[in-house]
Amino acid sequence: VNYGPAITLGKLKINLFGGILGLWEVFWGVVYWYPAMILYSILRTVSSKLPGNLMQKIDPYRRIPNLIGFAWALVSYTPFGMWPVVEGRENLEVLREVRENGKKGKLKPAMYVANHSSWMDIPFVAWLFGLVNYKFIAKAELKKVPIVGRSVKIGGHVTLDRTNRRSQMETYKAGVQWLKDGVNLVTFPEGTRTKTGRMGSFKKGAFKMAQAVGTPVVPISIHYADVVHPLDYVFPAKSSWTRPRAVVKIGKPIATEGKLDDDLLEEVWQVIADGLPECQKPAKDTPIGVK
Repeated sequence: VNYGPAITLGKLKINLFGGILGLWEVFWGVVYWYPAMILYSILRTVSSKLPGNLMQKIDPYRRIPNLIGFAWALVSYTPFGMWPVVEGRENLEVLREVRENGKKGKLKPAMYVANHSSWMDIPFVAWLFGLVNYKFIAKAELKKVPIVGRSVKIGGHVTLDRTNRRSQMETYKAGVQWLKDGVNLVTFPEGTRTKTGRMGSFKKGAFKMAQAVGTPVVPISIHYADVVHPLDYVFPAKSSWTRPRAVVKIGKPIATEGKLDDDLLEEVWQVIADGLPECQKPAKDTPIGVK
């Protein structure tokens, strides 16, 4: 893909498309998203010290931060054609509740699992949910990143430090509770972005939360996010609508009950791999699961 001329800042580049988009999204982040998140945080803090804790009653599952972020993303990304094509939404209908009168209700909670090749994977998956509540399972290192770390905390997203056993247990409990509360979880079980574009191994135990609650796993194959926003660029370098087009492909939900960890891991890994374009499929002899 030819991204056109670019300037280099340290180890990263910015082309004309990324420079304009970057200024636009930073502007809306400064004037709207970050102030709104800080205001929400202040309101929750003050409310927690008052009788009745009104904010907890209004937003017990911290959905408002997601809505704030979604509105920011709509304003920031839509003018640049950054949203992916979503395929396979019909596969989620098996998760839809059926009321006593026969009418269909909301989707039941699930753990959504995707390959990870770019920062754009996050807004791409968020686009899939729209106004529906969800929480990411993120690396604990993100808490140290200015602004991003604060938003992760305010939004109630789950962070994991794989080197700390206590952190792992706290993450497990928090994830299980979110699923019990009817909130979707999103995880990238490779643990980090692939540097080659090809899907790598999954971390073992990635689906224990879903197994504990009996919720299904929804496999998601994300196409060409690394082409839209390459690893060596500060901002996205092209639109999601120019070729190759970015695609979020939703697979059929996979039941977790009665399955061994390794069997479930292999099944999900294989479905996601099969849904990827040839250039993103795992390299030959890639281990399916690693510790």
